[in-house]
Amino acid sequence: MRLSEKLVLNQWLLSLFGVQRFDELAEQLRDEKLEGLDENNVHRFHHALVAHFPELPELPPACLLEYDQNIVRHTQRLNERRLTRGDAPIVWKYFQYLALLFTEIYLDRYFRDSDALLEGIGDRVAVFNASAPDADKVAPFDASGEGWPQLNKLALWCATGSGKTLLMHANILQYQFYLSRHGRSADLDHIILLTPNEGLSRQHLGEL
Repeated sequence: MRLSEKLVLNQWLLSLFGVQRFDELAEQLRDEKLEGLDENNVHRFHHALVAHFPELPELPPACLLEYDQNIVRHTQRLNERRLTRGDAPIVWKYFQYLALLFTEIYLDRYFRDSDALLEGIGDRVAVFNASAPDADKVAPFDASGEGWPQLNKLALWCATGSGKTLLMHANILQYQFYLSRHGRSADLDHIILLTPNEGLSRQHLGEL
């Protein structure tokens, strides 16, 4: 089984939108006219999602709007320095927006109720394992244990050239935001950013 078919967390996130494949979600956002913000500083991607998925039990419009405004705020912060030094502002592509939206959903649920998040993803693991060959089954969580230590690592898989550098910096702001919201800012006193070569280190340093 290919790795892309075993991404159970991704499958769980897609299930919140009532779809099974990423393309089913992405096809609603691929129009380049949807890039950027409207006159109220709301992403047009948000309007497209709400229009196509108006009654999601897990993600009502107000919840999606809150996530969108978090993304807007983090993007504006990144753009402040870019505009100061004469660089073009960040305008997210649909796949970048979805990566940030998925991160918002995960972090919100992780900090708000990690045990419920563990149960939700655990149910998706069980569904996956029910039909997967033995060699491809995903190790289940410890349902009797606490959620937060089992879910405190998150990996994003994005294509080459998809803007991972900028996404990572937005992810850092997202993580800091949820720490602060839950009164845990003191939990994070330093960040270590690792890259595979000096060129990428320079790129990150310049963007940061």
